[in-house]
Amino acid sequence: MLNLYSKKIGETWFAAALDDDKVVATNFAGDEKRVLQPILRSLSYNVPFQVLEKPNTMAEKLFETMNAILNGKDVSFTFELEMSRVPQTTRRILEIMSLIPTGYVTTYGALAKIVGSHPRVAGRACATNPFPPIIPCHRVVSSNLRLGGYGGGLKLKWKILQKEDRSYKDVANVKLRGKILPLFPISHLRPPI
Repeated sequence: MLNLYSKKIGETWFAAALDDDKVVATNFAGDEKRVLQPILRSLSYNVPFQVLEKPNTMAEKLFETMNAILNGKDVSFTFELEMSRVPQTTRRILEIMSLIPTGYVTTYGALAKIVGSHPRVAGRACATNPFPPIIPCHRVVSSNLRLGGYGGGLKLKWKILQKEDRSYKDVANVKLRGKILPLFPISHLRPPI
């Protein structure tokens, strides 16, 4: 049975669906209703779940990690993300997205090129990311280095990225699957209009 937890830290609500020691889904939002709805919609109809009032130890650590990410901190974690229900191409995009370090962004097109897909497929993978902000879809932008889309809104995406800015100057290139993934410093981004 899946356990659903939610907790408010500061002004942000965090939620997670956990199956024993595996993370099935995460989310964050400005209110409790908006944080739980996407998780509930993502669950299979035949999977029993319960909403628990008090987060367990794992959920507490997960929420602390998510809060640290949203506050621009460098974090490392050992949570096991349950991706068996995620389509293969989306899973590959999410795996690459999880490698984007704090202080950098990449583009939808660059992600797509690594997995041999289309930028819109990468955009869809970001839009349906079941693990925000653990898998940092906020670190993916349009090819013109504008923010692109974001479920929480562009102001929130910009706010998170500004907290992650490390004042890096140079583009970094990472070789993945025999291809180059360019990583652009946040300082190269064009602010939202």
